[in-house]
Amino acid sequence: MRGNQFHSEGFDHKFYREFYRDLSGMHDPRLLAKHYAEHGRTEGRFPNEAAMRDALARLPADFNPEGYRRHNPNLGDLSDDAARIHYATIGRLEGFAYRSDQIPGFDPDHFREIHPAFASADDATCQAAWQAEGGPNGPPGTQVEHLRRLDLPLRTYPAAFPWRFYTRLYPRAAAHRWAALAHFLREGFAEVGTQIPYGEDAPSFLIALGDHFAHRNDPAAVQAYELAVALGATPTVAHQKRLAEAYGRVGAWSAALDLYAHLFASGICEEAIMRCFVSAAAARQDWPRLFTLLPQALAQTGVMGDTIAREATETYFAHRSRTARALYADHRRAEGDAVLAEAVERVADLMTACGSSRARTAPERPMIAILADRLPDRARHRLDQRVALLGRIGFEARIFDLGTVRAFEEAVPAATAAILVRTPAWPTVVQALVCAKRAGVPTLYETDELIVDPRFAPPPLEAFAGRIGERVHQDLVFGVALYRAAAKLCDFGLAPNRVLAAHLDGIVARGRSFIVRDAIVPEARSPGVGEQVRLFLHAPQLQDVRATEAAGAALLEAFRREPRIALTTAGFVTLDEAFAPFADRISQHGPVPDWEEALRGSDLNLVLADEGEAAACVAVTGWLAAARFGIPTLASATRAYCEDLEDGVDVRLASKEAEWRAALSALIAEPNLRQALGTAAARSAGSRYTENAAAEDCRAMIKHVGKLRQQ
Repeated sequence: MRGNQFHSEGFDHKFYREFYRDLSGMHDPRLLAKHYAEHGRTEGRFPNEAAMRDALARLPADFNPEGYRRHNPNLGDLSDDAARIHYATIGRLEGFAYRSDQIPGFDPDHFREIHPAFASADDATCQAAWQAEGGPNGPPGTQVEHLRRLDLPLRTYPAAFPWRFYTRLYPRAAAHRWAALAHFLREGFAEVGTQIPYGEDAPSFLIALGDHFAHRNDPAAVQAYELAVALGATPTVAHQKRLAEAYGRVGAWSAALDLYAHLFASGICEEAIMRCFVSAAAARQDWPRLFTLLPQALAQTGVMGDTIAREATETYFAHRSRTARALYADHRRAEGDAVLAEAVERVADLMTACGSSRARTAPERPMIAILADRLPDRARHRLDQRVALLGRIGFEARIFDLGTVRAFEEAVPAATAAILVRTPAWPTVVQALVCAKRAGVPTLYETDELIVDPRFAPPPLEAFAGRIGERVHQDLVFGVALYRAAAKLCDFGLAPNRVLAAHLDGIVARGRSFIVRDAIVPEARSPGVGEQVRLFLHAPQLQDVRATEAAGAALLEAFRREPRIALTTAGFVTLDEAFAPFADRISQHGPVPDWEEALRGSDLNLVLADEGEAAACVAVTGWLAAARFGIPTLASATRAYCEDLEDGVDVRLASKEAEWRAALSALIAEPNLRQALGTAAARSAGSRYTENAAAEDCRAMIKHVGKLRQQ
């Protein structure tokens, strides 16, 4: 058949509709023909009255409707005529019994056909021979069972297969038509598939053939499906889906994508099709088509398809992340950063286009949603402080981590604002930020370190002096790009000082960052110990104290000149080997959580910082920890310290070696100077870094962003 498969020869739509009452509501002849082409044939339905009469005429002479119902209880409600029709169309093919001497699952006519030696044997002889060969475990007893074993999704032998012509090409396959069909499935189609003269209903046979090969991941499925179309098949949705999947199995991703695009354009946007489309686009790396067509397809479903969109972004982001890491490994950081920046932007665009809007909700108590994960101790302490400050001004703070980011997303519509604390732009985080934007909830990106600027973070690999390898350093580089991308998606920045806030201003969407100062509660220091001068040095990150640098040289000179001094270190401090002769006066605690207790018993606090912009942005946290106890601080003159404190009044600042030597010598030698500086530091901290002052910072910030929430 070369014409449209929906116009089968002899198809009578009036008979079809009236005979099959389940189709009585279908009046369009084209739809009835389509139903027969797609379902009726394989279900054994008759296309016209003549076909029905012909089938009934071939009933066995001894067929008994009553016996048929008795041996098949599930058919007990059939009338005599319906029983005859059922046996003619279904029962005989599947070996249903209608006599007590028959075995279910056995058709003697089929046995005779596949055993030419029994061509003239009676039914009882054939049945006995079949049982002798193993019965159901032996050769197939019916056409349906034979086709099932061949994995060909048909109910009857395909009339379209020209088995006589085929056996002339392959004489060894000539035992009978079933042997020829098995040979064709096994090895003949690839050679002669497009050349043999298929008979009536060729498209349906070829589609079934394509399914047969598809189940085996055989590339021949593509040839079978395409040949079905060439011979006149009007592809059904199921056919096109299978063809697209077959294209994918052989790596013909462009063809698969074209077919999925055609389905979308036809309004066919089933979930399974969209998932396959995402897989094909990912395999082909055809991201432009993915981001163009998927929103359109999801919009046609009536449901925005949030889950599929999320899966698509995860797939896309994973690929682009691998690309970025390869660029980092090749020392092409700028290109890797650009890849990640674009990836995050595309994820946000797709979620904006596909995600459903969330209605704002009103919580029982004003609430701020906070997303924070794996924070260093200093940042964790600041977060705990933030929660307390929000409580002071009447806001509940609900904290989530990356493991509960979906819960954060669910909570955001009820929040006055959402804060991301040092959080990278993983796809789930981006999805949450898009959710906040759709709900009209302002977002803030908070950091206490310069982790968002690739010009200054992370430190070069050499700065780690062999403590980490190149792969770990690449992970740090990767993180900076994602921190920056997350900040870019937020409305505002949030930092503990103006130096760091200035960097965030140039990244966040609205170009403004808020400052919320740290806060302390003053406490008494531990009493002194004789004439000993106790120095304290804490480093929350790697800090090498080298004798060749200004602060290290001054400290080493102090040890040589002044036997009264002792040094306690905490955190990630490493001392140059030049300090080894003074090991009996040095106590190194490492990264212990109670380092402030060691600080409480000191006489002078040291805050060392490397040169560079990253160090310049670090808040005066080290000074503040000492000022809490009234302990004086000698610190590196970073920009943050110079802007927030006054040298010689509440802190001593030094940069050059001479400045460090002079300041350290004076503070060690003069207890009164230390006392005055410590008292001034406590007074300054007590007036500017109080919980009330920090709470007012929070109040002003929320008042500003809250206006956006109300718009």
